[in-house]
Amino acid sequence: MTDRKPSVLVFGTYHMGDRGNRDLYQLKSNNINSDKKQSEIREVIECIKAYKPTKIAVEFETVRADILEDQYQKYISKELEEDLETDEIHQFGFRIAEELGHKEIYPVDWNRPAGGVPMGFVYEFLKETNEDLYKELIEDGEENNKHQQELINTKSIREVLVAMNHPEKLKKQQETYLKLALASVNDYYLGIEWLANYWHRRNLIIFNNVKQLVNNSDERILVIYGVGHKYLLDHFFEGSGQFHVHSIHDYL
Repeated sequence: MTDRKPSVLVFGTYHMGDRGNRDLYQLKSNNINSDKKQSEIREVIECIKAYKPTKIAVEFETVRADILEDQYQKYISKELEEDLETDEIHQFGFRIAEELGHKEIYPVDWNRPAGGVPMGFVYEFLKETNEDLYKELIEDGEENNKHQQELINTKSIREVLVAMNHPEKLKKQQETYLKLALASVNDYYLGIEWLANYWHRRNLIIFNNVKQLVNNSDERILVIYGVGHKYLLDHFFEGSGQFHVHSIHDYL
C-alpha cells in the first residue's frame, strides 16, 4: 500500500510590487492595475485554483504574521479591496485564498542578516580577489535580468511565469548561486558563509515552516514565492520524502 503524503506546489513568481524587495537585480512590472494586466492575473488565478490548495503560504516573514493577518481579514471583509497592493501576495495569494474560502493565509518567510555577510560584500570581495568570477557573475545577473524584463515587457503574465519556472531556467539560476561558493581565499570561504548562513538557511527555514502547516495527508499546500527560491524549495520538499511535489507546469 502506498503511503499517502500531503501535496505541495511551489508557484515561483517575479516580484510584481516593491514590498521590501531586497533583490540584487530589480524588475519593473508593467501597470498591474491596468485592465489588460488584471485580465492576465485573472487567467493565472484560474489556472492555480485548479490545484485546489487547502492552505496558501506566502513570502512574508513569520515575525510579522499579525500584519499579514490584519491585511487578509480586511480583504475578505471587503475593507481592503480598493487598496489591494500590486505585489504577488495580494494579487495572487489573497485572491486565490478568498475565492477558495480560506479563513487564513500563512507567512512562512525568514529574512534576516546572518553571519554578518551581505551579498553585496561577497561581490566586493570577489571584485578584489577574483575579478574573472566577479565579471562572470555580473554578466550572469545582467543577462538574466534583461531576459526576464523582456518577458515582462512583451508576454502575458502567464507566459512570463511559465518561462521563469522552466526547469532549465531554474537550473541556470542555481548554477549562478553555486558560483558564489567559489568566493574564497585560502581558508576564508566568504561565499560559502553567505550561502550556508543566509541563502540555504533561509530556504530550509521556509521548508520547515511549510511543513508545520501540514495537519494531515490530505493537505495541499500552495507556496507562492520569488522564483529564485523554487529550485531549492522543490529540492527540499522532494528530498524530504514527506511530500508529493506537484509541477507548476501541470497548472499554468
